[in-house]
Amino acid sequence: MDLHGPLFRAYAMLRLILVVLAIVINLFRINEVAHPVALIVMCVVMLLVSIGASILYALPEQRKLWVFLVDMIISIGVVLCSLWVLGPQLTTTGASPSIGVYWAVGAPLAVALWRGWVWGALAGVLIMIAEFVVAPELTPGSVIDKFLILLACLSVGYFTSMLRATTHEREQMYAVAAGMAERQRLARIVHDGVLQVLAMVEREGRVLGPRGMRLARAAHEQEGQLRALLQDTDIDVTAPDSLDVTHHNLSVILDKHSMPGVTISTPAGTILVESGRAREIDAAVAEALTNVSKHAGPQAQAWVLLEREGDEIVISIRDNGVGGTLTQFGDAVDRGRMGMRHSIHGRLADLGGTARVRTAPGQGVEWEFRIPVDVT
Repeated sequence: MDLHGPLFRAYAMLRLILVVLAIVINLFRINEVAHPVALIVMCVVMLLVSIGASILYALPEQRKLWVFLVDMIISIGVVLCSLWVLGPQLTTTGASPSIGVYWAVGAPLAVALWRGWVWGALAGVLIMIAEFVVAPELTPGSVIDKFLILLACLSVGYFTSMLRATTHEREQMYAVAAGMAERQRLARIVHDGVLQVLAMVEREGRVLGPRGMRLARAAHEQEGQLRALLQDTDIDVTAPDSLDVTHHNLSVILDKHSMPGVTISTPAGTILVESGRAREIDAAVAEALTNVSKHAGPQAQAWVLLEREGDEIVISIRDNGVGGTLTQFGDAVDRGRMGMRHSIHGRLADLGGTARVRTAPGQGVEWEFRIPVDVT
C-alpha cells in the first residue's frame, strides 16, 4: 500500500499554488529588480521544477534520494540567486527578499512527507540559512517567515510519521485478524469432523477386543496431538503484542486436561473468559477430575463437555465409575473431604456460579457447573 501517494497528490496542488504565488509577486516587481530577464528565467525554472517534482513524487518508484536532493539544491540555489537578480535594495528592504518567496518551502516539505519531521526540519533549516544569507537583517517579518518555514516542516513531518505508524499498526491488526479467522475456520473443520470421528473410534474400539483396544489407544493419541496443534494455533494471550491479554480461551484451557481416560469436548468457536475467572474454573474442573482418578475406580472413564448457554458457561463432568449416594456426597462436603467444599463449591460460589452433582451407586458421578461470565 502506497501511504505517501495521497499525501504527495495533495502536496502537488500546494506546490503549484506556491509557485503561482511566487511568479505573481515577482511579476509585480519586475520593473524594480536589477536583472529582469534573469528574474523571468528564474520564474520559469521554478515552474518547471514544481511540475517535474510533482510528477516524480506522485510515482512511488521515483521517490529516490537524488530526486529530493536535486529539488533541495535548486530551491537553495534560487534563494541564493535572489541577491544578484533582485539587487541589494530589494533583498534588504523588500517585504519578500527572496525570489522563491514561500515557494522555497516546497522542497523541505517534500522531505518531511518522505522521511518524517527530523529530516524535514533539517531541510527547512537549510532553506532558512539560505534566506538569512540573502537577507541577514532580522526584522519581525523575516523572523516570522523563517519560523513559519520551520513550523510547517515540523508539523507536516510529525503528522506523516504518526500517520505512517498508525497505518502500520492497522495493517498488523488486519493481518492478525485474518490469521485468527483462518485458524478458527480450520479449527472448526478439525473439531467438527476429525476429532469427533477419533472420539467415536476411541469409544467404540474399547469393546472390540485387543485389536479394538489398540485402535482406541491410537485414536486417542492422534486426538491428543490434534488438540495440541489446535492449542498451538490459537490466540496466544500471554504474548506482548496479543490483541487481548486480559482474557483466556476456556476451550484451550480445558483441552489441556485431555488424557487417556478423559475425553474433552469443547465448542469449535472461541469462549473468552477473564483470566482470573478462567484460572478458577480450570482449578474446579481439575479437582473434579482428580476425584474421578481417586474415587471412581481404576477403569473409570471421564467426559468433560463445555457449552455456552446465553450468559452462562455450562461445564458437565461425568464418569462411569462406582458412583455413590447423595448422602455420601453431602457428608463429604460437610467434612471437607474430596476437595468439594473449597476447591469446587467454594470456587464456583466465588464466581457467582453453582455446582450440582448427580450420582447413584454403580452409575458414576455427574457434575454440572454453571458460571455467569462476561464473554467478549
